[in-house]
Amino acid sequence: VSPLLVQACLAGTQALFGVTAVVGRIGLRSSNPVAFSIWRFLLAAPCLASLMLLRQGTLRGCLPRASQMPALLLAAVCIVGSNLGITLGISLSGQVTASTWQPLQLVFATLLSLSLGLEEVPSFRKFLGLCFGLLGALMIVLLDPAVWTKTKEGLSGWGHVALLVSTSSSSLLFVVRRKLTGGAGGLAPMQLVAWTHLLAVPLLLLLGVLGDLHEPFRLAVCGAHGDSLLAAPDSRQTWAALVFYALVPTTICQSALAWGSTKAAPSTLAMYPVFQPVASASFSWLLRAFVPSLQGVLVPPARNILGGLPVIMGLWLVSQDTAAVERKSKKS
Repeated sequence: VSPLLVQACLAGTQALFGVTAVVGRIGLRSSNPVAFSIWRFLLAAPCLASLMLLRQGTLRGCLPRASQMPALLLAAVCIVGSNLGITLGISLSGQVTASTWQPLQLVFATLLSLSLGLEEVPSFRKFLGLCFGLLGALMIVLLDPAVWTKTKEGLSGWGHVALLVSTSSSSLLFVVRRKLTGGAGGLAPMQLVAWTHLLAVPLLLLLGVLGDLHEPFRLAVCGAHGDSLLAAPDSRQTWAALVFYALVPTTICQSALAWGSTKAAPSTLAMYPVFQPVASASFSWLLRAFVPSLQGVLVPPARNILGGLPVIMGLWLVSQDTAAVERKSKKS
C-alpha cells in the first residue's frame, strides 16, 4: 500500500472528525450529550455488525478469540470515554475548542507509553516536544473566555475536563487498536470497529441507567433537554445529526482508522488530529457567514485556539524524534 494513500486516509479522516464536531454542536441543541451518545451507538452498532458479517462471510468468522476479549473490552471503554467526552466537550465548550484538544493525542500517547514502560527515557527533543504540547493544553483551557465567566457558559471548565478524558481515551485506544490488529492472528479492521461498538452499547446504557438514578448528575446533564439520560431525541435536526454521526465518524472514519492502524504506528496515527481544529474552525466560519441562524449556536473561534500553535510545534518535535529513532533502527 502506498504511504501517500495511508497519509491521505488519515488526514481526510481527521478532517471529517473536525466537521463532525460542528454537526454535533448543531444536533445537541435539543438533546442531552449522554442520550446523543447512546442513540448514536444504537444506530451505528447494527450497521457495523452487518458490514462485519458481510466482510467476514460467516458468523463464525466474525467471532474474536477469547484471549482478545479483555483488550476488546478495554477498547470499548476507551471509545465510550472518547466519544462521550468529546460530545460533552462540544456541548459545554464549543466545537472549535473540542477540536483544538485533539492534536494533544500524540502528547498523551507518548506520556502513556513512557508511564507504561513501552518507551525509553525521552530524548531532549521529545521532552521539549511534550512540554510544548502541555503548554498548548494550558493555553487552550486558560485562554478560553468562558472558563472565567460566572454565567451558564462557565460550564466550559467542565467541558475541558470532558475533553481531557476524551483525548486520553483516544490516545490509549491507538495503542490497544494496534495490539488487536497486529500479527498473523489479529482482528480485521471491520471486526475491531464492530466489536468495539457492540461492547460499548451496554456500557453506555448502564451509564444512562445509573445516571438517571443520580439526580444531581441527571439534572446537570439533561438541563432543559428532558427528564432522562436515555430519552430519545424529539427533533428532526438531532436525528439528522445522529444519522450523520452513525455513518460518517462512526462507520467510515473509525473503519478508516482501524485500517490505518494496520499500516502505521500509534505515534504516527496520533499526529493527524492536528487537522481537526483546522476543519472545525473553517467549517464553523463558513456556516456562521452563510447561515446567519446558526450564529447563536456555533461558538466562534476564540483566542484559545492559539494554543494549537505550541501543540503543532510539539507534534513536529516528537515526530522528528520518532523518525530519527526509526532511521537508526533500520540502519542497525
